[in-house]
Amino acid sequence: MVQIGLTLLISIIALIAASRYLKLHPFFSLLLAALIFGIMMGKSILEILSTMQSGFGSLLQQIGFLVAIGSCLGIVMERTGAMTSIGNKIVNAFGVGKTLIAMSMIGVVVGIPVYCDSGFIILSRLIPALSSSSINEAQLSLALSTGLYTSHTLVPPTPGPLAAAANLGMTANLGLVMLIGFIGALPAALIAYVLAKKMGTPIQVTQSNLESIQKSKHNTVLVFLPLILPILLISLASLPGVIPAIQSWTTAFKIIGTPAVALLIGLLCAMLLIPKKQKSEWPGWISEALKDAGVILLITGAGGSFGAVIKASGVDIILKEHVAGSQAGGIIFLLIAFALGSILKTAQGSSTSAIIVTSSLLAPLTVLAGFISPIHLSTLILSIGGGAMTVSHANDSYFWVVSQFSGISERDAYRSFTLITLAQGLTVLLTSILLFILL
Repeated sequence: MVQIGLTLLISIIALIAASRYLKLHPFFSLLLAALIFGIMMGKSILEILSTMQSGFGSLLQQIGFLVAIGSCLGIVMERTGAMTSIGNKIVNAFGVGKTLIAMSMIGVVVGIPVYCDSGFIILSRLIPALSSSSINEAQLSLALSTGLYTSHTLVPPTPGPLAAAANLGMTANLGLVMLIGFIGALPAALIAYVLAKKMGTPIQVTQSNLESIQKSKHNTVLVFLPLILPILLISLASLPGVIPAIQSWTTAFKIIGTPAVALLIGLLCAMLLIPKKQKSEWPGWISEALKDAGVILLITGAGGSFGAVIKASGVDIILKEHVAGSQAGGIIFLLIAFALGSILKTAQGSSTSAIIVTSSLLAPLTVLAGFISPIHLSTLILSIGGGAMTVSHANDSYFWVVSQFSGISERDAYRSFTLITLAQGLTVLLTSILLFILL
């Protein structure tokens, strides 16, 4: 047990060091960590390589389509201006006097299909026209950035939570993972809104090179359909099991509720938003999205390789005496998931990598820890996501995107944005523990 625990610790340290000091790409850092772990556990090179290949392929089999289609959906929503339209419509729905809470909600909604970096760059153009004597640009920037950050780390189909669902065998219950992610996102977004209002008050932005808000050119129903319809379809897949009268339609519901099919339908709906003048451009968008998806899939697959090597070593005995079955043991396991996610996030910067690696490490331990039911596994994914939010600082590309595009100085970003991400992560941890106890 001591050997496994020490070997795992050394492998994680090697993973962090390779990314941070040797500047290795996360893909190679993960493969290196898997190889080090296997060698230290006395496995032969051929056995390690075989296990790594198996883990890589197994994980990509589950989420390959989802990441690829989800990336395409996100880029179409971005390039057609649909994200800006969503922002305008939410602001209008909340009213001028509630622009700050509206910005938080815009971030939460848009952060589901779109990477938070891209979402902030595009939507930050809303900020100058919405600022006033009572709400300044810094407050609006913090509300938007933390809202995007919330759903990016907690709600599929963003790659991190999606990979965690696959690692923990929850792909078939993706609707439940989404629901729990939404529940966890709400208090995290609320605390971020409160802190953005307070911490942003004294901050003066140093520049403002953003465009003003633009009038929406999209139909309200069409602009929200690509986001809402896939979620509804995934949720409807389990409906025949609840309503006996439609059990004859079980196969049809399961087909359209398959996550890949549901996202593909959402993508087709997004295609309806492409104006005539951009009809010749969309094939290039898709190519770009698939390139980005390829990088995410390689990192995800490498995380699966690391997890497979760990699983093959018998690492599940580490927590045998501490997390076997009881509710207290379950809470300890949630704390371990959060701590591991936060250590990896803080050390190497990427929330997605932190979620992938943490879920890979914990996957072999879930049954022993008593995390068998889909609802408990969903709370575990939520806790991992909370850890991966804690904290965003200088080694996180998103930290610099927020700072540079908002005009908030580096010092002020540390004292506001970084601290808000810490509060968000802790809020998500408390929410996951509460849900675990209640459900």
